[in-house]
Amino acid sequence: MTLTKAVIIDGSPASASISSGILTAAKVGFDTVRSEEELWPLVIGKQKHYDFILVSRPSISQSIYSFVSRVRALSNCASIPIVLLVSDIHDGVDIRAYYSMGFTQVYGRKQLDLLESYIEELYNRDTFERNWKNKVVVIEDDRSQQMVVKTILEERHCEVLCFFSVEEALAQADNINPDIIVSDFYLEGKMTAFDFIIHVRQPGHPWNYVPILVATGMDDPTRKYELVRSGANDYIVKPIDTLDLTVRVENLIRYKHLLDTVEKQRQQMQFLAMHDQLTGLYNRHFVAEHVQKSISEAQRHNIPYSIIALDIDFFKRINDLHGHDVGDQVLKDVGAFLDQQVRGNDVAARMGGEEFLLLLNHCDLTSAAEKAQSLQDQLEKLCPANLNVTASFGVAELSAKLNSYDKLFKAADLAVYRAKESGRNRVELVPGC
Repeated sequence: MTLTKAVIIDGSPASASISSGILTAAKVGFDTVRSEEELWPLVIGKQKHYDFILVSRPSISQSIYSFVSRVRALSNCASIPIVLLVSDIHDGVDIRAYYSMGFTQVYGRKQLDLLESYIEELYNRDTFERNWKNKVVVIEDDRSQQMVVKTILEERHCEVLCFFSVEEALAQADNINPDIIVSDFYLEGKMTAFDFIIHVRQPGHPWNYVPILVATGMDDPTRKYELVRSGANDYIVKPIDTLDLTVRVENLIRYKHLLDTVEKQRQQMQFLAMHDQLTGLYNRHFVAEHVQKSISEAQRHNIPYSIIALDIDFFKRINDLHGHDVGDQVLKDVGAFLDQQVRGNDVAARMGGEEFLLLLNHCDLTSAAEKAQSLQDQLEKLCPANLNVTASFGVAELSAKLNSYDKLFKAADLAVYRAKESGRNRVELVPGC
């Protein structure tokens, strides 16, 4: 449902003004009439189309049931929301009777905040349709039925991609990222919608989490339950009703976007848990969790493995003389520099403070020492934050003696300490690796 134009039926200028203010705030266009007699010339014969009717109970002179019945009998008003405003909601007001007559919502004059929320939700449906370029895959082997579904969804601002068989659709699974899939049950080819669902719900399939709406001409409860149990999110019985299709598709697309948001947040949380927020490098948690796996593989296949630990020289002095913002920029620049120097299978990490670590696969002590010397020379010329910055380096190689990450890191860290004790801005190797 798209909310672009509403009509207010209210004979009281004061209360009509309040309703007008609510619609204006919600950015909804509207007309105002004083009674149902003024409404009929507008809606009969489709002279005007309204997406929402807000009616004040005292403005209806005839039977309220007759009013709703007459509105619902009009093809252009059959399914739009009709909201009734009553003076108050109390024990003497039979709300259920109003709902049974056909009103969508009933609010008392003291519940205008609820009315505002409801209208905002209606408006957001339109905003959702227009702002999200939703992509829909339709699998339907009846060309005329395919065109009906395609036309309905394109009117709701969807990009629709059509296929005649499951096999044809699956061939494009790696190239298309749909927000929803609408599939007939019986199709060309050997696979039914049931087979399709079982296939795509397998772990790792590109469409594993995409909502699936199945259209079926068989109103059989057993088949419906089996479809849902197999992984379908919803089903719709043919012949397809336009409103029924659009509401179900919209709800499933919202569900997909919610899943996407949750997954994005999960990935962000995972990134934050494993990366240093200042430099973007991996942090000590990532190193502790993943490095032992690399070391075990290197030991199993007799592959050389080395680490380089480095510590920025006189970093406290940088903070004291230039401020922590400059110190942070130094760390960022050094982090970016180190990230550019590692190969695809290597890891650059910030261990905390001004201490960094490089994990080097397929790299023996000699090659690691040459790498460290090159880093030392380049860092002298880097001038992070426009300052002359150097670092002290410690290099260690995996060996029978240094056979775990803890031992390897401790040895490299002690080598850094020796480099600082020996004058800083130098590379120290761990002897006897």
